[in-house]
Amino acid sequence: MNEVVTRLLIEKHLTISFMESCTSGLLASMLTDTEGASAVFKGSFVTYSNEAKVFAGVDGEIIEKYGVYSAECARAMAETALKKFGADLAVGITGSTGNTDPNNADSVQGEAFFCILIDGKAHDYKISIDVKNMSRKEIKQFYADEVYSALGTVLLS
Repeated sequence: MNEVVTRLLIEKHLTISFMESCTSGLLASMLTDTEGASAVFKGSFVTYSNEAKVFAGVDGEIIEKYGVYSAECARAMAETALKKFGADLAVGITGSTGNTDPNNADSVQGEAFFCILIDGKAHDYKISIDVKNMSRKEIKQFYADEVYSALGTVLLS
């Protein structure tokens, strides 16, 4: 689906940016697997820590009030990526890729939140999956595939 999304972005002359936490840059990497991605990819932040999110531009009060693993944080991440890179659309994703996070009490194993911002509209999503028999790499790939599926739906609507 990532190739389809990249081609749709190229056809529609739309640019994209990301702010990724739990996918660790996989979304950006998958986008650039398709020839011509440089025409649509504005850039990406990989903000694995809370401090990195704030450093990039996410309001720390959002993390304090709602938690780093929340729809509100994912939306703030997407808003930051959209603004900082000047893209037409942006994705923010945050979540847990396995065991609970000792640095964030709100982590739930196998739960992630992402937001797609396009045309002034926010599309918010929550992923919940049983990750007991999955590697961290498999979890990240699952999350990334979910994001690309949603991007495809948004771009085709």
